Amino acid sequence: MRRETVESFADFVRHTEIFDLLVNFVVFRGQPVEGQLIPSIGRPDPTINPLKREQAMLKQIRLLGASLLPSGEQSYVDLLVLAQHYELHTRLLDWTTNPMVALWFACADPKQGDVFVYALEADDHLEENPYALELSSLQETKVFQPRFNNPRIVAQQGWFTLHGFSAKDRKFVPLEQNAKTKSSLHEFRIPSKRRAEILGSLDRHGVSARTLFPDLQGLCRYLNWKYPQ
Repeated sequence: MRRETVESFADFVRHTEIFDLLVNFVVFRGQPVEGQLIPSIGRPDPTINPLKREQAMLKQIRLLGASLLPSGEQSYVDLLVLAQHYELHTRLLDWTTNPMVALWFACADPKQGDVFVYALEADDHLEENPYALELSSLQETKVFQPRFNNPRIVAQQGWFTLHGFSAKDRKFVPLEQNAKTKSSLHEFRIPSKRRAEILGSLDRHGVSARTLFPDLQGLCRYLNWKYPQ
């Protein structure tokens, strides 16, 4: 994994523009912690295969949330994407094709300290038809584009990694430790002292809570930032 420290918005743009010369497709993720690129369902104990728990939760979503689900039949992956959106623990990890979106999510996180943006060269990990995957036997991580069926996914240019439970290692393996993905990863560290300045630059370039969460909640979140106490 390649590591860089970013000192400004312009510095980040310079680093990420290089990807156009290296690979065909890259996805980005911003977060307040270094590494730990593992889905939420595997974080408490990555050695526990979550398949039965996952199936039980999605069954309950179909039953208890029937009146809340979109009309029409939802595939297993559709339900995972929808549930992830509403904070259910799943085997998905959120990414975006827009590096500025990832930079905003990193810098806007309330946690104090340095934050991180990860870039994953995805040419060798793309999945053309995730809806046909047999998740019970999935062991490799796949990168896929969800159906753009809600405004937030559209605004955030969302993609996902779909993580398999490794039979060899008997656990979820974080991407930065996975032999098949770690060489495709880039880490950008944003020092804590640069975060406020970068958020201001992002706002001037049209990336903010107001644009990434295109609803009243996003607007109010933006105004709280724009007019601090």
